[in-house]
Amino acid sequence: MLPKINVLGFEVAMYGLMIVLGLVAGILVALARAKSTGFKKEDLVFASLYGAIGTVAGAKLLYLLTVLRFVTDNFYMIIKDRELMSQLISGGFVFYGGVIGGVSAIFIYCRRYRLDFLPLIDALIPSVPLAHAFGRLGCFFAGCCYGIEHYGPLGMYFDKSPFAPHGIPLFPVQLVEAACNFAIFMFLILIARRARGKGALLGCYLMSYTIARFILEYFRWDEYRGFLFGLSTSQWISIILFIAGMILIDPARKRRTGEM
Repeated sequence: MLPKINVLGFEVAMYGLMIVLGLVAGILVALARAKSTGFKKEDLVFASLYGAIGTVAGAKLLYLLTVLRFVTDNFYMIIKDRELMSQLISGGFVFYGGVIGGVSAIFIYCRRYRLDFLPLIDALIPSVPLAHAFGRLGCFFAGCCYGIEHYGPLGMYFDKSPFAPHGIPLFPVQLVEAACNFAIFMFLILIARRARGKGALLGCYLMSYTIARFILEYFRWDEYRGFLFGLSTSQWISIILFIAGMILIDPARKRRTGEM
């Protein structure tokens, strides 16, 4: 792990740097696909920025909901402890909250500027796993979203992390998820021209990512996110979004069948 690097005498947090690089990479990919998607470049840029703001807000809100009991039970302690309050405000994001927030923000953008929502989402969706991959690299460097205790060859120590337990080898689940996201990005780029129908590419993304996330949840150790009936909060959301992906893909599949 590498929480910070020195750039021209200034300390730069690797987590924040990876987030910025992911956003830039995502926008560049969206711009590169502008001609094939039929959207103006300025719409792709501004919709991406709307989505980025919605992603941060949604990810933070869902995180706060997952730790709501801790916040309510320790409210006065949090108010008095500036460091703890700072950690709650600056740290802690739940990706699925970001998905919901980002999509909602883009929907607002489409309503405001009278754009077709699902085609615009399809134009932007390959950028999501790419940006997410950079984000997971940031998690690895910061030591958050850490994996289970692992004494095998992949075990890594995160002793400089303010989040992960020290002195215990942990499975680098952040790197595995980053690799999965890069693979999903390549998959979406390859099928983009063949995925006809509004929302089809979004459906492909939801189904592919939720499968990966559901499995990877078993390799995560940050249990503060909560469990219900033996499944984590993210696993329940994965099931719901997987079904949503199937619903989006099915009409597109029927339209293709009817065209043949």
